[in-house]
Amino acid sequence: MRIRLDDVDLALGSDILDGGKEAIYGAAKRLALDNNCVITDILVDGESVAEESVFFALSGGLDIRFVSKPVKDLIPESIAEGHRYIPLLEAGLDSVATLFEQGSDQDALSRFAQCVEGIDWLMAVFGKCETLLNIQPESFQCGNYSEYIEDFNRTQREILSSMEGGKNMRVAFLIRDELIPLINRFSRFWDEAKTQAETQPQ
Repeated sequence: MRIRLDDVDLALGSDILDGGKEAIYGAAKRLALDNNCVITDILVDGESVAEESVFFALSGGLDIRFVSKPVKDLIPESIAEGHRYIPLLEAGLDSVATLFEQGSDQDALSRFAQCVEGIDWLMAVFGKCETLLNIQPESFQCGNYSEYIEDFNRTQREILSSMEGGKNMRVAFLIRDELIPLINRFSRFWDEAKTQAETQPQ
């Protein structure tokens, strides 16, 4: 079995190799971090395996290559990608509210599920950027991030409760008057994280 981090072959000990793919990934991840990099992709026999859990479950693979990126490059890219997505998410949520108001419930529910996936992705990316930038929730100047998350989770619970109760006009109201403004408010935290990423020492 050949194991590489980018284009460098890794000589891993038998204790790591015997530990399976999780141990191999852990070793590669530590080596990447030593070089201020993070693993962004895993190639097994030339095929990309996007999820760590899928890689761990694979039984074969003769050529494993971990692809890494410098943290200083990854953070601005991630923040920029998320910031571009926020207006699209707001527009998507607005269309969901309109569909509920028009009585197109099935279409609205389907699109709302897609929006929820987008929200989960945003939160995950932002959480990783917080960790990599070593940002504490209480350090944001634009607002209290912990309180924001509480407001956000409360609104999501209200929306889901209204959906379960079949109160679709209430859902439309909550999306327009609470969820979309919360997503817009989220962009301020992205702006501040972006500023911190740009001012971090290289």
